[in-house]
Amino acid sequence: MLARQKNKGFSLLDLLIVLMILGIMGVIVAPQLHSMMTEARLNEATREMVCGLQYAQSLAVIHQRPFGLKADVDGNWFRVFDYKYRDDTSPHHDETPPVDVYGIVINPLDKNWYIVDLDTSHTYEGVSIASVPTGGAVSFHPDGHSSSDDSLFVLSSAGESKTITVDGTTGKIRVD
Repeated sequence: MLARQKNKGFSLLDLLIVLMILGIMGVIVAPQLHSMMTEARLNEATREMVCGLQYAQSLAVIHQRPFGLKADVDGNWFRVFDYKYRDDTSPHHDETPPVDVYGIVINPLDKNWYIVDLDTSHTYEGVSIASVPTGGAVSFHPDGHSSSDDSLFVLSSAGESKTITVDGTTGKIRVD
């Protein structure tokens, strides 16, 4: 009966040892967690741009007219657009697919205009468009190919980067 009464809980020393172990683990894990979050944001932004390229390519094949993706390094955004209306400031919501000003087409997932601003989205925090092809755009033709030259888009975040290459002859999209 005496043994049961003496076991009343943890001592202050026990708690301090546990807190010290947790503190050491936190110091070791925190930088790795930050690195993983940065890499996840870069990967997500890269996937979003690849999806935009694939969407523009599929629209070109389906509707048998040129579509493209334009990226802006200074503004840190990209958009999918219809070349037929790329310089038109009036919306053509009755067109197939629906087109907003300057030919921006609708995103089939969220039904908003397909323009992605990396600066205003918490999902892509810290990710920037580092490099784009000459003119900032790649266009896809009705047979699926893009232009005669390969197009490179580079996204970067915290010293890491992802390069998206669009093969001009085949239209194949590759991430390195």
